[in-house]
Amino acid sequence: MRRVARLLCVAVFALAAFGVVFAGGQGESKAAAGKPVQLTWYFIGNGPQQDVNKVEAAVNQYIQSKGLNATVKLVCFDWGAYDQKMQTIIASGEPFDVAFTAVWTNNYRNNVARGAFLPLNDLMTKHAPKTKAALGADFLAGSAINGVNYAIPANKEKAHNWGFILRKDLVAKYNMDVSKIKKLADIEPYLETIKQNEPGMYPLEAVVGESPRFFLDWDKLVDDDIPVSLYPDNRSTKVVFELEAPETVALFKTMHRFYNAGYIRKDAAAITDYNADEKAGLIFAAPKSLKPGKDAEMTNSTGHPWIQVDITPPVMSNRETTGSLQAISRTSQHPEIAMQFLEMFNTDKYLNNLINFGIENVHYTKVSDNVIKPGPEVDKYNPGTPWMFGNQFINYLQSNENPDKWDLFRSYNDKALPLKSLGFSFDPSPVKTEIATAKNVWKEYVPALETGTVNPDKTIPEAIAKYRDLGIDRIVAEVQRQYDAWLAKKM
Repeated sequence: MRRVARLLCVAVFALAAFGVVFAGGQGESKAAAGKPVQLTWYFIGNGPQQDVNKVEAAVNQYIQSKGLNATVKLVCFDWGAYDQKMQTIIASGEPFDVAFTAVWTNNYRNNVARGAFLPLNDLMTKHAPKTKAALGADFLAGSAINGVNYAIPANKEKAHNWGFILRKDLVAKYNMDVSKIKKLADIEPYLETIKQNEPGMYPLEAVVGESPRFFLDWDKLVDDDIPVSLYPDNRSTKVVFELEAPETVALFKTMHRFYNAGYIRKDAAAITDYNADEKAGLIFAAPKSLKPGKDAEMTNSTGHPWIQVDITPPVMSNRETTGSLQAISRTSQHPEIAMQFLEMFNTDKYLNNLINFGIENVHYTKVSDNVIKPGPEVDKYNPGTPWMFGNQFINYLQSNENPDKWDLFRSYNDKALPLKSLGFSFDPSPVKTEIATAKNVWKEYVPALETGTVNPDKTIPEAIAKYRDLGIDRIVAEVQRQYDAWLAKKM
């Protein structure tokens, strides 16, 4: 009798379980069969692309065939407009799903402070486990704020160095020995050659936010536009006010000399879009953050041939962990689906390359399984952003790129100097008023200094005095206090 009762109980439980599964399956089927949700993704690049609708259609067909009931709207703003566009969109409360963010545009830390981005730790664990595993705990920790990840870093080089990108055809034409270029001043004879022989070209690119100022490679502890940093070689744990450093003064003096010599465009202090001059073929030498194969990437994105010359050694800093990220907006109505899409984008080679390079035999053609070259309609879709998108190790290589590029990336990462500040995250709230005013001082003085358009002997003392009046010393002291406390906890 007890056996019969047990069998009846099992049967009832099994029927109940079947009912739950069936009901759940009905719910999932109903959700899957419903209208696809639209995900809006904002990112920076070469601006709106003519064939973006064709690429979106291919993306949407593919992700739906893989079971993701969504469509994706790709919105690319150009390099000069992106930051202001995103500030406006975020301030308005407009719903969107994913946005590119970094320490240098659409400021990651500022957006987190104002609550613009969702915390992603749980979403990643649940919906993007492969992405999480590929990035690794250390790299994710470097982009976290107080232990919370508000954006997903791109899986790419984990170090950086600075140097020049030079027009390869002009280097060959004038038989330039670029091995002699070890520092900024060393390029001067070659700039003079271009000025004398290539009318209409700008020998040196130096515009607002893209200039040889970066050769100082300060280890930034706040934001890019706050001159409070460490030296980038682990020489000291003393926080530095950059404008008082002799290296800064010397560089700005060199830039002023270059400007007076006519190597830099006269309106440089008013220009923020450096990409336009590069694509138009108007630049001979451009300062860039480098890595293996940067010259080939630039050749592909601008249509002009380049070679690269290293100036600074590679270092691993917080810049890499927060230099290229995708965040999910607090206004997103579908954050779980957005994360599922990012997981697919970061792990699915076809989808990743479709968004990066467009449609095969239209925007690119295959040379081999993993190597491509420009297609007949490449000009209609070329956002120029594979280095900032997802997992670069699954990107196709261009036909002019080194086939060992990804192995070189790994070697580059291995030889870089890890800075002692790696993982330090400054809390700006105790000095938020001083930081806001310091940003205004930066806007007033640094664009003119970094482009060489003003005399640093006169302008630097003025800038220092204004910074002091508005509280830069309080920022330095607070950064030093937090950094010292962080270092003490590590020991």
